[in-house]
Amino acid sequence: MNALSGQRVLITGASSGIGFAAAEAFARAGADVALVARGRAGLERAAAAARGHGVDAYVITADLGTRAAAEDAVAAAVDALGGLDVLAWSAASMIYGQFPDVDPDDFDRTLDVTFGAAVDTIRAALPHLEQSAGTITVTGSIMAKVPLGAFSSYAAAKHALRGFLGSLRVELMERGSPVTISMVNPGAVDTPLWDHVSSAYGTRPRNPPDLYAPEAMANALVACAIRPRAEITVGGEARVIELGFAFVRPIADRVLVLANRYYATGRIPADDAGALWASTDEGRARGGRHGRPSLWGALRLGRRMLPPY
Repeated sequence: MNALSGQRVLITGASSGIGFAAAEAFARAGADVALVARGRAGLERAAAAARGHGVDAYVITADLGTRAAAEDAVAAAVDALGGLDVLAWSAASMIYGQFPDVDPDDFDRTLDVTFGAAVDTIRAALPHLEQSAGTITVTGSIMAKVPLGAFSSYAAAKHALRGFLGSLRVELMERGSPVTISMVNPGAVDTPLWDHVSSAYGTRPRNPPDLYAPEAMANALVACAIRPRAEITVGGEARVIELGFAFVRPIADRVLVLANRYYATGRIPADDAGALWASTDEGRARGGRHGRPSLWGALRLGRRMLPPY
């Protein structure tokens, strides 16, 4: 029997990137899934891949940037699945640009989706997870611990998300709740995001020099649903960056300045709006670059992290 057979999982951000990969990863583990994102075509492709593993998969289109939409999406998922055992949060939005150059509405939109929507979705899902002694697995980011210039709103949202989850975890423990929370912090991942990142300029940022496979991060979410961990960084490179920022701060700050300059060398024209306000409806996990597995993740989480996915 698969590790999550019969479990009912709500996955956000499921039309692209890590969320898309998570749909198949949870299905492979035996779970029925409800998939939420803005674009129906991408969700249908994710659902088809999930159903190929013999599970039920439901499609729910929603822009989670408002509390009402998040509440409606959770209600639709619970109705379709007959309850809820796992909330796998992977939705996020991003705007690239130096803080003075970013439109305030674009800055706030990043916070609304990457942080606020997570809070609203968790609030709506929590009563159902309490009933099933369920779990929450969240895609965080290395930027939940380490800031990055020209991505200030995204870093702020991920820092806020980490703080919120930490506080909520303590509250749940204090009152004896059966619900557990795990946060998975990846380094840069090979997703379609880099082709559609919204930019305050006419060009996209340069691609990160090294990228992990989205399937590895999706498998980390599954591993944490099976065996919860408060927080884990996936990717040895990401872990080194964390440690450097924590223990050699003056040097790390100078390295981050160089990283800021590196991203600014991008010359590929940006989409008119990018993915911040409208779905690109990709329907794929990878961005077509060089996403690789995480050996560090495999050491921490087991063979499930290694390809073939």
